[in-house]
Amino acid sequence: MSRYIIIACLLILAGVVAMSFYHPPMRLMPAPEVFVDGQTSVFPSYPSAANEPEIRLFYATNRLPVGPRAARLYAVVPGRDLHAGVAAVRIGEEGTTWDKIYAWSTGASDDRRPFLNLTNMTEQATIESDTPLTPEAMAWFAEINAALKQSRSKDIIVYVHGANTTVERAAGQAAQLHHFTGRNSIVLLFVWPTAENFLRYSRDMITAFGAAPHLAKLIELLDANTDAKKIDVFTYSAGGTVGSDGLAIVGRDAQAPGAVAPALGEIYHAAPDADFRTFVDDMASYADKAERVTVAVNLNDSALRLSQVVNRASRAGRPDMRELSEQQSDWLLDAVSMYGIEVVRVRPENIPGLSRRSHTFWYDDPWVSSDVLITLLYDLPARERGLAQGEAESGAQYWTFTSDYPEKLAAVLDRLQQGHAPLKPAP
Repeated sequence: MSRYIIIACLLILAGVVAMSFYHPPMRLMPAPEVFVDGQTSVFPSYPSAANEPEIRLFYATNRLPVGPRAARLYAVVPGRDLHAGVAAVRIGEEGTTWDKIYAWSTGASDDRRPFLNLTNMTEQATIESDTPLTPEAMAWFAEINAALKQSRSKDIIVYVHGANTTVERAAGQAAQLHHFTGRNSIVLLFVWPTAENFLRYSRDMITAFGAAPHLAKLIELLDANTDAKKIDVFTYSAGGTVGSDGLAIVGRDAQAPGAVAPALGEIYHAAPDADFRTFVDDMASYADKAERVTVAVNLNDSALRLSQVVNRASRAGRPDMRELSEQQSDWLLDAVSMYGIEVVRVRPENIPGLSRRSHTFWYDDPWVSSDVLITLLYDLPARERGLAQGEAESGAQYWTFTSDYPEKLAAVLDRLQQGHAPLKPAP
């Protein structure tokens, strides 16, 4: 009997090890609610967007580069400098038609959603620390400016992925943002080093802090060298640690004599895997320089529950207010009204089909992804996006989705069409 138990344990261990190295590409996410049932008119550019299966993204990374610039690979270990370029992500297999992609993207197709395949990364410049920008780097920023001129959204969205994530999966997540804004936004993927193995999660958290100064430098350079109206930052999971620390550096840099604060727009942290106390302290450094800070949380998030055990502290995406000092609690409660900080509480019991323990809700759930898109494209506060207000036992205010969200969303879309000039394709 003991032999069978040992064999069973070995098989389980082998399965865990195998799964830790299994990283399939991202699938195209379910169609956001705003694209379903004829509601796409709020994004009228979508049907006439660049009708091709390939999505083009800008990227910057502090991973160690490998191979020729025209077909770069990036290692799981950090490098010394930033490397910047353009990536291409294809929806589905070669030969996939735009009509098929549009059907997937609007919920009109019941077929299994396709993979998002990273087909190429072309490195265009190296940005070294504390040295002047090279002509190649200036050309990369000029290319971003050229894209901004063709985009109706004049913000740059910097996407920061989570831990245990390959470059391909990170690119797939960032590509979702660009695709489902009707390809009417400029999305820049910040790729930080992860071990691509959940058994080395603790190592990823170390490299997350090491990547934060590179992210801060990138944000400051984008502000100084592009025509972007604002720099939006969207973080997911452990990307919240990178983004939180990086934004705090940006905030502190702006306090230096003679410094000019970058034009920060929407800061959105989805399921942030970041130490809650440090996260609050970081916000105190940059919240007054951003248009709004949104933190989307699921208090039943199973990934963050495990992270809390490993890190021995609650996570910003599953916070425990009791961990805060009195000063931190007072600042956080005041900051909600002073700086436009919003907590979006994702309650699976109110959202059909969403797993109670979901960590991937920002792209897996059509309601939440719709709210993300409207936040980034229209800079609307939660009360104007169809969310309902609630109050926790601690007195903290939050916003949430109620069971009648689709009806509220329809009203939001009507108001957007009547009171805002919808985004239209560039001429």
